[in-house]
Amino acid sequence: MAIISLYGIGALLPEVEEEAERVLREKFRLEPRFEGLLPPDATLSRGSQLLADIQLQEVLALKPADALFAGGITPYDLYSGDLNFVFGIALPFKGFVVSYARLLSEDRELFLSRVRKEVTHEMGHVFGLPHCPNPKCVMHFSNSLIDTDLKGEDFCPSCQRKLEEAMAKLGLT
Repeated sequence: MAIISLYGIGALLPEVEEEAERVLREKFRLEPRFEGLLPPDATLSRGSQLLADIQLQEVLALKPADALFAGGITPYDLYSGDLNFVFGIALPFKGFVVSYARLLSEDRELFLSRVRKEVTHEMGHVFGLPHCPNPKCVMHFSNSLIDTDLKGEDFCPSCQRKLEEAMAKLGLT
């Protein structure tokens, strides 16, 4: 099974790490390996927001040679480019960063569902999938938390086919 190296950017809630690892195993047939916690890089931060692109660069720079991909998860709020916030970002066939700062809820299951959706969404991008016009597909762009709550945790049939094709090319079938 191919390895994905995971890093916490700042201290993580244990259940977030557990849910992310479960998604990576079940949906992507990857073996998550938690590599440890990293301090957030405040370069180009805006107040309490971190630049997602820099966090992703840090994670990718630490990816061990035996890992296929790398991922970062953080409790810090993120922004990227001209977007005032992002739930996460990804580079195709390299890795992702997800923030759960805006996913928090007093409803534990709702919070964990949001985490699963965002990890799944960013990993879809890692496998080369674009945003999907189907509002129920996990690959639908979330412009707000409402959008995240309305979409499902799974890929629509079209995106699932694209994912399976990308996984097959990497020998992950």
